Amino acid sequence: MGNDYGAIRRRTVVAGALAGIAAAALSGCQGPRWYPSEISPDEYVLRAVITEKRRLIARYEAGVSSGMGPVDLLERVLKHHRDHLAALRERLPERPAGEPEAAAEAEESPDPGPSPAPVGDEPVPVSGLRVAEQSAAASRARQLARLSDSGLAQLVASIGACETGHARLLSEA
Repeated sequence: MGNDYGAIRRRTVVAGALAGIAAAALSGCQGPRWYPSEISPDEYVLRAVITEKRRLIARYEAGVSSGMGPVDLLERVLKHHRDHLAALRERLPERPAGEPEAAAEAEESPDPGPSPAPVGDEPVPVSGLRVAEQSAAASRARQLARLSDSGLAQLVASIGACETGHARLLSEA
């Protein structure tokens, strides 16, 4: 045999691999369904989309109430966003009756995580709404990558496609 100082032996590699597999098997990890929180990754994304929808709705409501821009178009798009929000809220998991979130969920419950800056009451020009729609659609594409529920992914993808259409309509207004 030659000089093999510093070389890793085959037995060492095999023993290390077996030890790693045994550690993973004994750790209790359940794979992609394991999550150390009461809120699943899908629910976290769902709540983020709901928060973003609330912000868009507030922007459109301010625009409609000010009478700036094409009010009929803004009202149509606002209705779409309200429909999206209702569909998203239907996907929220139900909480046991004893949890305080169960009663508040029907109305306006706070979403987990840091609270974003509130939307002002001042109307946003149509060009600003177009940018907000484009940003929301791009956000949906990123959120899709984090979803494991195919039905929820289809809903989020559909909402993103609708937001892209809104941006197009607003660019033509």
